Amino acid sequence: MPILSLAASAGVFGPAQTRAICDAFEGAWIELQRSGSDLTAHARAPATRKALAKRIIERALDGLLNVRELRDDALVHLQRNPPV
Repeated sequence: MPILSLAASAGVFGPAQTRAICDAFEGAWIELQRSGSDLTAHARAPATRKALAKRIIERALDGLLNVRELRDDALVHLQRNPPV
């Protein structure tokens, strides 16, 4: 899972923060799948998952650790900046 390796490389998150980050990531991915987004297609999934992970970690580094807010922010960001 890219989120764990990226979060670990940041090296600043404790167990509770890591759990929030992972929960937000999983929630965002599930939401994309439920919506039928083409960003979850096999060819696009790795880039999409990486973009979600990066955004969630960026926002968590800024101090945002609410799972719902992290998830929603990542989804909005992805909609505005889809991976190529």
